[in-house]
Amino acid sequence: MNSVWVLAKNTFLELIRDRILYGLLVFAVLLIGLSLALGQLSFAEQSRISANFGFTAIHLSMVVLSIFVGSTLVAKELDKKTIFTLLARPLSRPQFLLGKCLGLTMVTLTVVMGLAVMLCFVFLGLSVPIDIQYLTALLGIILESFVLLGMTIFFGSFASPAMVVTSSIGFFLIGHWLNDLNFFAGKSKSEAFLRFSDLVSSFLPNLEKFNWRSAVIYQEKISGFEVIAALGYSLSWFILLLTLTSIILRRKDFA
Repeated sequence: MNSVWVLAKNTFLELIRDRILYGLLVFAVLLIGLSLALGQLSFAEQSRISANFGFTAIHLSMVVLSIFVGSTLVAKELDKKTIFTLLARPLSRPQFLLGKCLGLTMVTLTVVMGLAVMLCFVFLGLSVPIDIQYLTALLGIILESFVLLGMTIFFGSFASPAMVVTSSIGFFLIGHWLNDLNFFAGKSKSEAFLRFSDLVSSFLPNLEKFNWRSAVIYQEKISGFEVIAALGYSLSWFILLLTLTSIILRRKDFA
């Protein structure tokens, strides 16, 4: 496990110096700052508008980080041929995959915590309560990023980065529309539409299970069972996708 940790640490340091990450942070900070400006337009809804924009900034940052950085996580090592140097050491392919994932996960958690602290100051300035619902909303964003990260790494094991980004964005949009799809399928009288909805829901992750951001804005309660179920759902998808990626990498000929 020491070699996995060394690889994860190097991946973390490499990604933390990436220009994409700095651009992403600037975008998120500007969006949080914009939330304060837009909140001034409506004194009655100032806190809700600011909270909505703040969580949107963190959510979009995690989505972009997971999809765009995750798509090149393995492909970059293949293009630069550095994977040969790594695998020549006492490091198996599953350990290589685990180390890279752990490094990107550490970057994700670091960025979420940094932006969350910044949003805390905005909430304190607007007298918005920072309670367990605030932390739960952040947890939902992290759990969703795990699923997206697993998805991009899985596609990245056999497709080009451009294809990975395109596919991941498509699955991200579908993942947030599954509830609407099931709703309209239930309202329709088409048996084929119902079966299509069940099929899509069975094979694709429902990302709306992690969306607790509106609960903070409208002070809605989130049950502990719902949080535990979402945690298990996210980890199940993450482990499944990493296992499939590991199987593909084991059979892949890098020569």
